[in-house]
Amino acid sequence: MLYVSGYLEKSPERGDWKYSFRGGMDLKYGINESYTLDMILFPDFGQVQSDDQILNLTPFEVKYDERRQFFTEGTEKFNKCGIFYTRRVGAMPRNFFRPYDSLRQNEVINKNPEETRIINATKISGRNADGLGIGFFNAITSRARSIIEDTLTGIKRNITTQPFTNYNVLVLDQNLKNNSYLSLVNTNLWIPGDAYSANVTGLETKISNKKSTVAVFGNLNISQKYDENSMPVFGHSLLMNISKPSGKFYG
Repeated sequence: MLYVSGYLEKSPERGDWKYSFRGGMDLKYGINESYTLDMILFPDFGQVQSDDQILNLTPFEVKYDERRQFFTEGTEKFNKCGIFYTRRVGAMPRNFFRPYDSLRQNEVINKNPEETRIINATKISGRNADGLGIGFFNAITSRARSIIEDTLTGIKRNITTQPFTNYNVLVLDQNLKNNSYLSLVNTNLWIPGDAYSANVTGLETKISNKKSTVAVFGNLNISQKYDENSMPVFGHSLLMNISKPSGKFYG
């Protein structure tokens, strides 16, 4: 499906009206009876409800609910291990505030995009007759640039707040007997222009007995972050628990 959208805007800071047009494509294709391909090209999420502004005084990131339809349909497998946060795709540029720190005398910021522009996003998901679920996700965003203008000379200069970026996720989820499963997830972020990459691999399993009276759950996540301006950062998390879902005593 092809689409064309138009916008007419006027902000309190500017007296003139601004208009823009966008066009793109949505595609859904059944690869076979088990797997489906979904793809968007230059998507427009202008109709999606905006987020409530939250004053965050903690060192931790505020996580917002995902409302973009492409990222909410058929994404159950991508939630395994809890390491893929879809709102980072097309989010605020990594160096959004760099232009404000780079202002010289008589300079003002003419333009500074608050979101990175998604060029393309593709996902393949499904489960075959043997109980193997596969999820593949890839998205790329274009370079985000701010424009700084000298109010006296009219000279403009650009600052890149985030270069071309690639997001990638792979999920393998195998159903086992007794409502058990074993999942392997890998997520990767790559920004070649900044020589920056981040990778997280997760392994998750749930093993139950035949009567579902005892269940063992385990989760292991390992992360690596590489940046040319700093030393590599490594991390990990481990969670294990044993529960009794049914019987005279359950928890």
